[in-house]
Amino acid sequence: MPGRCAPTSIRMRGRRWAVAGALVLLLPAGPRPAFAETGWLPQDLESADRIGLVLASGTLRLDEGAGPGASLRRERGAPASGTATFPEQSLERPTDTVDVRVGSSGDPEDVLAEVRGVRADGMWTEWHPAPERGGRIALSSDVSRVQLRVGIDGPGTALTGLGVRPLEGTGDIPFTDAPEDPGPEPGTRPDGDGGGGEPGTGGGEPPEDEADPDDDVPEPPFSARLFATRIGLVGETTANGHVIRQNDHFVALPSRRGLATRGGGEYTVRVCSTGALGPEGKGDTEGHDARCAYLPVWDVGPWNITDDHWNGDRQSWRDLDRGRPQAQAAYTEEHNGGLDGFGRRVRNPAGIDLADGAFNGALQLPTNSWVRVDYLWTGEYRHRIEVTTATQREPVVVRTGPGPEYPTAGLAAHKANVDALCRVEGAPAAGPQGTGETWYRIGEDHYIPAAYADGGAGAPACV
Repeated sequence: MPGRCAPTSIRMRGRRWAVAGALVLLLPAGPRPAFAETGWLPQDLESADRIGLVLASGTLRLDEGAGPGASLRRERGAPASGTATFPEQSLERPTDTVDVRVGSSGDPEDVLAEVRGVRADGMWTEWHPAPERGGRIALSSDVSRVQLRVGIDGPGTALTGLGVRPLEGTGDIPFTDAPEDPGPEPGTRPDGDGGGGEPGTGGGEPPEDEADPDDDVPEPPFSARLFATRIGLVGETTANGHVIRQNDHFVALPSRRGLATRGGGEYTVRVCSTGALGPEGKGDTEGHDARCAYLPVWDVGPWNITDDHWNGDRQSWRDLDRGRPQAQAAYTEEHNGGLDGFGRRVRNPAGIDLADGAFNGALQLPTNSWVRVDYLWTGEYRHRIEVTTATQREPVVVRTGPGPEYPTAGLAAHKANVDALCRVEGAPAAGPQGTGETWYRIGEDHYIPAAYADGGAGAPACV
C-alpha cells in the first residue's frame, strides 16, 4: 500500500504542475498589460462568456454567488470559482507555440490562464494550463485558431487584461526553468482497471470510394475502464455554465483540460456499459450486451479537478498509471492516505459522472457501475460530424445497423462530436439536416442517420 503523500493543490495553484514547457507571463498586480509589440491579439474582457464572474470597473471578478461546478457540490470542500472564455481567433499561419500575457490584481495564484487551438483535423487540442512565469506555451500540435480561457477562484482577485500572440512553431522547446516533475512519468498502458487505446475502426480515403477497415486506420482514442456515478442535481449549473435538466445527456471528468465550452461538444466521450455493478464489479460481464452513449464533457469532477488521467503527461498525480483516476487509487489502495486533492475522504472510486439521461436512458444502469470510456478527441478524426437534434435536448438513437429494424445500441447526445468512419445507404430518415437514406457508422456496429449529423459528407462508403 503506498504511503501517504501531501495532497495535491486542487485550486488554481495546481497549474504549477502543468505540462513542462507551458509557461505564461503574469504581470505585476494592478496594471493592465501593454500590447504595443507586434503580433499581440488583445482580448476584450466584455466579449467573454462569463460563468461565475462579473464585469466591474473594466475588470473580471468572482461573483459573490459563485460556487463550484455541479459535480463537485455533492462533496463539501470545493472552492467557489468562475471562468471567462474568450472568442476564438484565427492565426495568419499555423503554429504550435503561442505567447500569453495576463494582467491581474490580487493574488496571481488565484488566476489560471489556459489556451487551446484547432488542429489540422478540425478538432480542438485540450486546454493547456499555464504556470505563473514566462510567456511561451507549447501546444500539442500545429493550430490555425486559438482560444483563451481564464479561471478565477479568489474573491479579492481580478483579471485586468489578457492577450495572446503566435510564435514561430518550435516543437519541443528546451526550457531551462520548466516546473519540476512531481513524480515519474506514467506507463504507456495503465495497470489494473485502466486500459490503453482500443483498436479503432474507421476509414481513410481508399481508391474507388470504398473503405477498407484494415487500410489506413485512424489513430484510435485512448480508452479506460472507470467507475461511473450519477450526477443528478437537476437545476444546478455545471462548470461550463450549463443548467442541468431532467434526463440530461453529458458527463463530468476530473480535469478542466477536456471541458467543452457552454453547449459545445468539442470534447466527447463514448461510454459503454460492462455489466460490472458496484465498486466490487459484481454481475454477469461475460454475457453482458453493452449499451453505449456519445456524450459531451460539460462538468468537472468527480472528486478532483486536475486529474487528466487519460493523458500520458497528466497534470497531477503522476505517480499513478495512465488511465487510473486518483480517486480510484485513493479508494482501492489508500493513495494519498485515501484522500482526494481537496483532502476529503474518497467514498467511491468514481472517475466519471453521468447525467441522469445518460445513466438511466442511454446506458440503462441499475446502479453505479464500471464502464468503458473512450476519449474520442484523443484519437484522429477523418470526417468529423456534430450530432444535431430538432429539440436540441433529445439524443439520437444509435442502432446496430442503418435502419429502425436494427436493435438499439445506445444514444448520441445533441452536440456530440464523432468521427464518421464510413457511410451506407439504409432506411430513409428525416432530421435537422434534411431527409435522406444515408447513415454514418460512428463506431463498431454503431449507426446514426445523416439527417442528424452536421458534417461527414466526405466519409467513404462502408464495405
